[in-house]
Amino acid sequence: MAPAIDFRRTRLVRKTSEWYAQLSLRARIAGTMIALLAMAGLILSAWAYLADERLKRNITLDLLSEELTHFEQRLHADRGAEPLRSARLSIYRSSDLAELPRHIAMLKPGEMHRVRSGGRLLDVLVRDGNFGRLYITYDVTTYATQEKIALLVLALGVVGVVIIAGLAATAISRRLVEPITALADRLTRIDPGQRHVRIGAQFAGNELEPIARSIDTFMERLDGFVEREQSFTATASHELRTPLAVMRGAVELLETQTASRPGAAKAIARIQRAVREMTEFTDALLALSREPQRVAPADTTCDVYAVLARVVEDQRSVAPEKHIVMDLHGGPLRVAAPESMVAMTLGNLLRNAVQHGSGSEVLCRSQGRELVVSNAGALPAGQLENIPPRFTTHPGGHGMGLYLVRRICERYGWGIRLENAGGGVTATLNF
Repeated sequence: MAPAIDFRRTRLVRKTSEWYAQLSLRARIAGTMIALLAMAGLILSAWAYLADERLKRNITLDLLSEELTHFEQRLHADRGAEPLRSARLSIYRSSDLAELPRHIAMLKPGEMHRVRSGGRLLDVLVRDGNFGRLYITYDVTTYATQEKIALLVLALGVVGVVIIAGLAATAISRRLVEPITALADRLTRIDPGQRHVRIGAQFAGNELEPIARSIDTFMERLDGFVEREQSFTATASHELRTPLAVMRGAVELLETQTASRPGAAKAIARIQRAVREMTEFTDALLALSREPQRVAPADTTCDVYAVLARVVEDQRSVAPEKHIVMDLHGGPLRVAAPESMVAMTLGNLLRNAVQHGSGSEVLCRSQGRELVVSNAGALPAGQLENIPPRFTTHPGGHGMGLYLVRRICERYGWGIRLENAGGGVTATLNF
């Protein structure tokens, strides 16, 4: 039986702890202060009440003992002395037991008893002496009523003090939590794209100043990291443009010189395609390294269908065994973005569909401002929920295709969604 009781207690303590942990910091501070004050008030009130009861009991016991002693002294002088009888205090001898209720007459000597008789509350002291057994009763009904009233007043006082303390604790806890709330609100309002943000000065002289200064130190290091990354990406992209331009010029020269050699046309076309893809990749990295508001002017637009046609033609050349179907409806679909960004996005989606599809057909269809690329196959649930920063079929590889797609979509506010549907994988791009 004992282990079951211990189990219930343990479960109760655990549930109480879990409930307490779910409360807000302000509620926990205020609740703890109120609980401690309430416990202190109850303990002090109980101690005061018990001490008062003990004191009154001792005084009453001394009073009754003294009255019995005085009556015994009178009996020594006069055996016929009449016992004291008053409205509140009465003495009875052994010969007067008929006048006493039976439950009082049966009381043992040597201690004071509190009994109820005839609607009255009596303190009764019984003593055996030279003149037999003596009983003395003292009516404390009025005192008991006054005690109840005093106890009620004491309880109301404790409740009132706890209520006042609760209001004070709530106000104090609010003042204590205000700096934490202010710090949390300030951190929430920080724009991730904004650099050189510092918050330490706002909390100078506050208890949270060391935390705010630590956050400033971290943000300073983060700013340096972001600036170095952007600088490296931009520098690398600029440095790559020169050899790419040289390669493009050399390919054009080769194309002119080998115009009479049909066998070289296919190889030159592959080189041109690779140079174009590298150029688009470099332009994408350069654009992503810039601030969002500097990505592209508002008047920079391109036709998604025209870019898609070129990307499809490139993939048909790379994978002639794949049957790429285009099902486009409506007029030109124009978006406010550079052509390189659109080509990088469509090229990566179509390349993944061609390379990782299990079937021989890849379908590109449009639905309003949505472009859907689908193929046969399936993706794991984890890749459907979140486009990973690493996408490759080779273990330990560093594929960046869908990662770049996600970054470009985030930059231009496009929607991208992958799902297993209709026996294949569909990539839905919402412009």
